[in-house]
Formats: sequence, C-alpha cells, structure tokens
Amino acid sequence: MDWNIRLVNCPSKNGGDDSFSFKDVYYDDDGNAEGYTDAFLGGDDIGEVQELLMRLHTALQQPVLHEKDFKE
Repeated sequence: MDWNIRLVNCPSKNGGDDSFSFKDVYYDDDGNAEGYTDAFLGGDDIGEVQELLMRLHTALQQPVLHEKDFKE
C-alpha cells in the first residue's frame, strides 16, 4: 500500500460547503485512492490553505520551541 499527503475537499464535513484539508491518502495496488486520515491542517477555501502554508513557511524560519520554553 502506498500513501502521500494530499489536499482533499470534503464538503460532507462542512454542511455541504467546501472544506479543504491536508490528509494522508492511501492507495490500492492499482494506484487508486482508497482512503484517507482525519484532517491535520486545512481551511474553508484555497485562500485559507495558502495563508496556512505561508504561516508554516514562516514558522520554519524561526527557532524550534520546546516544552520547557512554556510556563506550566
């Protein structure tokens, strides 16, 4: 079984309105999409997804935070 990360539109998860999210998508031996995981990142439209990607890119330019950096 093969898999990759794909942007998936699932209107059924948003009352019939578009709902875009990144999911792990699994494929059968013939390369047909077979299933996917719950969303781990997404937005209500492509613009929100693009904004999210820009924010993620910005986050990668910053030092990594660690649990000990936060007050309990």
